[in-house]
Amino acid sequence: MLDKSVPVFCYHAVCEEDGHSPATFASHLDMMLEMGFKTITADHLYEICMGRRRIDDKYVVLTFDDCHISNWLNVVPMLEERGMTGVFFAVSDFIGDGKIRSAADVSEILPMREAFIKALSEKDNSQFMNEAELKSLVHDKGMEVYAHTCRHQGCFKDFRSRGNYCADSHWSTWGIYRKFNPELPVYECASAFAYNGFWPVFRKGKVTFKRRSDEDRRKFCREDFRKCLDKIKKINGSRKQFFCWPWGHFDSISMQEAAACGFSGTFTLERSANMLGTDPMRFNRIGVGSGKDADWIKKRLLMYSNEASAMVCFKFFNKRNDIGKVLYITDTRKLSGGSRQLINSARAMLAVGVGVVAVLPSESGLIPELEELGAEIIIFDDFKNILGAASFLSEVIEDNQIDVVHTFHNRAVKISCLTKGLSLLGGRKFKLFFNRGVIYKPNCLAPLFSLIGNGYICNSAKSREVLLKNFVPPKRVQVVYNSFAGGGRKPRRSADITIVYVGNSGHAKGPDVYIRAVDELLSRHEYEGVRFIAVGMEDLSAYKGMVADSTLKRIECPGYISHEEVVNLLAASHIYVMSSRKESMPNTLLEAFDAGLAAVCTDAGGTGELIRDGVNGFLCRIEDSAALAEGMKKLIDDGELRKEMGRLNRRIVRAFMSNAAKSQALLKAYSSLPGDEPLTALPDIDSLIDK
Repeated sequence: MLDKSVPVFCYHAVCEEDGHSPATFASHLDMMLEMGFKTITADHLYEICMGRRRIDDKYVVLTFDDCHISNWLNVVPMLEERGMTGVFFAVSDFIGDGKIRSAADVSEILPMREAFIKALSEKDNSQFMNEAELKSLVHDKGMEVYAHTCRHQGCFKDFRSRGNYCADSHWSTWGIYRKFNPELPVYECASAFAYNGFWPVFRKGKVTFKRRSDEDRRKFCREDFRKCLDKIKKINGSRKQFFCWPWGHFDSISMQEAAACGFSGTFTLERSANMLGTDPMRFNRIGVGSGKDADWIKKRLLMYSNEASAMVCFKFFNKRNDIGKVLYITDTRKLSGGSRQLINSARAMLAVGVGVVAVLPSESGLIPELEELGAEIIIFDDFKNILGAASFLSEVIEDNQIDVVHTFHNRAVKISCLTKGLSLLGGRKFKLFFNRGVIYKPNCLAPLFSLIGNGYICNSAKSREVLLKNFVPPKRVQVVYNSFAGGGRKPRRSADITIVYVGNSGHAKGPDVYIRAVDELLSRHEYEGVRFIAVGMEDLSAYKGMVADSTLKRIECPGYISHEEVVNLLAASHIYVMSSRKESMPNTLLEAFDAGLAAVCTDAGGTGELIRDGVNGFLCRIEDSAALAEGMKKLIDDGELRKEMGRLNRRIVRAFMSNAAKSQALLKAYSSLPGDEPLTALPDIDSLIDK
């Protein structure tokens, strides 16, 4: 004989305005009775699971979440008429005072969504059962009332965009923001009891987001559960108390706090058998969608009333997209432009409350800055041993509960792909992204890498185009622009107009193009009071004969200087020149923008994504030293144009390349799921330019 199980159904509103119509709900009840099922209480179900009572008949439990007024007006009479009982879970902050109401006392029944919005934003609880009605359920009707949290608090669980705050936003948004503002962004919502969530922080009229810590959420759950339980106890007076999880979401932290608070059992939206041995802290329930008819109820009663089929048709809750810790990995020891973006990415994550672990080789130039930020550093030197490195990385991911791995440089890509494969054999599941800040042709295995992992994160739309041309799927390439964590220092310009190039002597950076441009300029104008500087170059002897000796004497070459010295030099300069033949999105361009410099650049890589020719700089063809010279001349001669372009550039980098902007862009990329549209370009800087 098959062992029996007790199906538990979950309903919400029952009215013509929302949820199930009274006629549909009545047909559900009649089907249960026709099949010989009897309704029992949550307390009875608890006794069965604890082995104190047997399943000696065909039992079913009917639960009703939120206690919408339609439950009192429509559900309760139908249950009483049929000799059935229900279990009602009340949101305690929505329990108002007042008398017991009849249909004549309720002028309008609102759908659940509008009822929640009014309760959260206006503290209008009239669409929910009041204290007198709930007490009547318990003491007059023989039914049960239990806790459903204080205010059904939601949070933004990740950064999957849902547009801006509007009339169509998810109702929980009204409980996340303090007040309505159509300019505020809205993201994917979930239960604040199961997810740490990203919460709005307002400073100087701007909103950023901060992730709660585990301890913050633990404290929130503890306080909410105790407050809610105290109020419900006064209504039901029961020795045993039960709890219903909002949206069915829970995890180990929230479950521990529910148990510590004194709840004897909790109701989830997981599906399996409810029988002897079922954990009362995880009662299984079947959500009944508004479109389900009596025949659907019949099939579920048959399916979940015996152990075997109930356990075969299981459904467990898994937290998804809960980004709590990111791991950055690179085998480079150099503090280059690319690795500096690793530091900026770590800074962005730490600023929003996401933990950061960095796997680096010993003596890496990144270690001091990452340690100062508060990242956890793990040293690893054997990157050439791919198998050993993958095994090591798997242990790090498991031990540190990593949610996202973000690689920098090629060797880390291969190691992480192998680690991802190992995770399929039972390791911790994680998302895997590959950083790409160049426009060279990628490894021929790039399409495969993108499918093993979750894709590439490029620092320009141009870099993305290169990957697409080499058969990487479009949905696997995100664009997250470099950031510049400026110190907010006010530029102190030198007395002489200063034009600065920052690069090296490599062909791709075009130092010869810059030198020819300076020569072109000085061949027509003396500009005795103008300084020309080439950072990253120590010796110009290789260019003798290519330009006039007098030109070479005018160009100052400080060689390779520290990043801090570069930033200070830019702050003292007036014009930034980039003469590159190949680029993606150079960090020095952002640093020059932040310093308030006008820019004259070749149209290499993603430079044209930031510069509008003649508006915030001059954009020249690659190799066109004459055009670079002409751009420099215009800015030397027109001080007001130079200042206006500099002011605009500073606004651009502060708006779109700030630490806050990068944190949100990265989290959007990390939060993405298959099928989501990827980030493909910078927000419309033209709207900022036009202001």
